[in-house]
Amino acid sequence: MITESDLADWPKISTDNAGRLDDGNVFIGPTESEARLLKLKHFVFADSQDLSKRPLCYDSSVDGQLLAASFEISDVLIWRLCDGLLVQRLQHQGHAYKVNSLSFSPISRTLVSGFDDGSAIVWDIPSGRALLRLEGHSGPVDQVAYAPNGALIAAASGGDKSVKLWDALTGTCIQSFDFDTWGQICKLAFSPDSLRLYVEATMTIFVHDISTCACTMKIQGSLKAHNSFSISRQGDRIAHHGSDGPKKVWIYSTVTGGSDLTLHHPQSLSSPMAFSPDGTEVLVSLHADKTAVTYDSRTGKLRRTFKLSDSGLRCPAYSPDGEYVVIGTWGGNLEVFDAKSGALLAKLKAGGHLTDIQFVPDTQTLLLELKDKPPRLCYIQDIMRMR
Repeated sequence: MITESDLADWPKISTDNAGRLDDGNVFIGPTESEARLLKLKHFVFADSQDLSKRPLCYDSSVDGQLLAASFEISDVLIWRLCDGLLVQRLQHQGHAYKVNSLSFSPISRTLVSGFDDGSAIVWDIPSGRALLRLEGHSGPVDQVAYAPNGALIAAASGGDKSVKLWDALTGTCIQSFDFDTWGQICKLAFSPDSLRLYVEATMTIFVHDISTCACTMKIQGSLKAHNSFSISRQGDRIAHHGSDGPKKVWIYSTVTGGSDLTLHHPQSLSSPMAFSPDGTEVLVSLHADKTAVTYDSRTGKLRRTFKLSDSGLRCPAYSPDGEYVVIGTWGGNLEVFDAKSGALLAKLKAGGHLTDIQFVPDTQTLLLELKDKPPRLCYIQDIMRMR
């Protein structure tokens, strides 16, 4: 039900295109053989105007209240996560290019979208107005990112191999720098203090100093090691797994630019990886024997092993409080573990081929990205209440 207070905050809030509740199954028990089969609801977010459109990009707001997504069109849909209601559909007249990337501002009232035509648009979410149009790239804008302090917006294009920094208030281009690498831009992120920018391409990750735009660090990867980089939440370290050393993971300091630690394992390790929220451990996959292991990221000591039920690790995520590790498997399962003991707590079907999982900031809500399917939300607290 939409209230007067809702309309005051979100004049265009609507039940049309609202997220829908779907049924799912979850297995809960001390072991897989003893697990009980229970029903679990989850939210699915799609553009009901054309359900055939697949999602190209999405982002959740810093306060965990909103989800934005675009579905092979120039429109951006924004939902309120507490009830799934659509609060805004951002539309730019005469703008027919698809959206490649989205990023909320720290205060969650504005959103920047990167387009195929080389531009980016800054939107006021409540009113739906386009505040700024950032132009200058000669290739598609692959990634956009707001700085945590809200002062800057970064936009990157693999087409023209450049990154531009914009004043988030005026839309003035402050800095621009080129990078020499092959492939698309996979990720663009600022450090928590907004002093460094991380540019992750297909095979290489670059670290740039914001004040000078100088490249302070470059780590070369390999085509054979997809998703081979992981950045700690503190932004001070990067873990890298490369095919040139399959039994090793290197941990680098983004402050000094040097190598902090090399992790050794008797079996071949594989990507992707994940740092714990406090940065004290790093999780790595052992695809051959269907397990994942965590190492102390300071000492290199092996901490624990997570035994997967069906296949290798596809995508991992720690809950923001560090209590849970959630692993998406190649078999399409989500497996929830106790992060401290390594015990399996629950297993559920994701509903498709998982490509990414992430926790909504500061919540126990898990956002699932599925190949050619709309994003969906899974509530870890609901699963824990069933135990």
